[in-house]
Amino acid sequence: MTKYLVQKFFWLREKSLIQISQKTLVSLFPFFLFSGIIRVIALSVFSDRGYIHQLFSMDSWLPWDQAISQVLINFSNFLGGLAGPLATYFAGKYTAGHYGRSTGTAGVTALLVSLIVGSQELLVGPLHEGQLTRINLPATTNILLAIVLGYLIGQIFRLSKASDDQIVDKDFIYQPKTVRPIFLSLLLGISLNLLVVLGNQFNIFQTIRQFLASLTVSSHHLLSTFVMGLFSGLSAWFGNSQAFALNSIADDNFALENLTYAVTHHTTTGIPYPYTLTNLYRSFGLVAGVGAVLSLLVAILLVSRSQKDKKVSLLSIFPSLFNNGASFMVGIPVLLNLLYVIPFLLIPLANMAIAAVALCFKLMPAAVYPVPDGTPSLLYAFIGTGGSLRALAVSILCFTVDVLLYLPFVRMGNRIRKDLKVKGESDEAI
Repeated sequence: MTKYLVQKFFWLREKSLIQISQKTLVSLFPFFLFSGIIRVIALSVFSDRGYIHQLFSMDSWLPWDQAISQVLINFSNFLGGLAGPLATYFAGKYTAGHYGRSTGTAGVTALLVSLIVGSQELLVGPLHEGQLTRINLPATTNILLAIVLGYLIGQIFRLSKASDDQIVDKDFIYQPKTVRPIFLSLLLGISLNLLVVLGNQFNIFQTIRQFLASLTVSSHHLLSTFVMGLFSGLSAWFGNSQAFALNSIADDNFALENLTYAVTHHTTTGIPYPYTLTNLYRSFGLVAGVGAVLSLLVAILLVSRSQKDKKVSLLSIFPSLFNNGASFMVGIPVLLNLLYVIPFLLIPLANMAIAAVALCFKLMPAAVYPVPDGTPSLLYAFIGTGGSLRALAVSILCFTVDVLLYLPFVRMGNRIRKDLKVKGESDEAI
């Protein structure tokens, strides 16, 4: 079975889209790392709802804390909003380079197309002189779609002649032919922009979202929670930034009813909904972050032979501890990586199953209380249960199991690198 998976991995690795996707994700790593660190500091340290802020009562002695928090969050959001355009830029650049075309021209063109597609109001209203307020950085981004868009731009440059995308020649004379691939790319961007505008006007996207949401609705709350956990993990693996958003207890109606019951009866025993998203997925499914990537980080530090992966893991420890593993996921990369897709999707479900059994046999209380922003993922259930050591023990058990489950896949990565080295290829390129 392992040999078959390795063979399939090598076959997929030869595809240009896979190679370009990996290069693009790794190129995004420093931007995601800075954004993640800044966001953790803003939410956990300076925000009045932050974990560290409340732990050390920083309101009483730290001046300008909320102003600092807002500045840091805004800067983090700015970097996060650039994720899509940057992914499109790098994908366009690497695609053009893969086929021997001008990487700089293709990259900049891809960046412009990304901004056009993401700014639905750009073409439907007047722009006053000097104002670009209708060019938007999206709050949510799908990295896969951004990479595919950049890949298409690169293909446009590839299908043109080699001289068509050369802005100046060796004598610094402008080459008019460069207009053709740029024009076709911008035309693609405008067309996609109009399609998005029409989709919003006719509620097509809203209908699709409602349909997907209906797939998770079930009278059996345990099954529904597992399905939503699986969908969330799959969405994250495809690079949907919404899967990494911090969700409060207010987003879970069942959890709010549990909280009301606990406050009214002064106990969590007998709560009406023991198997909610808050009790299972957020408290235990994410005990090691989205896709249990914190446990993968530990597994890599323990047994990986890749110096690059170990370096990325060490740099990503701080944000990953606070459930912000996006930088780690693009730096390895984990996103769109078939090597890790199975544990990424199934390990959180295994954690939820362990927690469900513990709740069923009343081995621990349910996590019904609000948790401060920026709380380390390992402590989420401990705080959500009001300080239950039994819940903390289950969290540690889940984390330990997660590391053990990831170890065989890290070792498989070692084997793939060994085979790549035998073939004379870079042993870091998986």
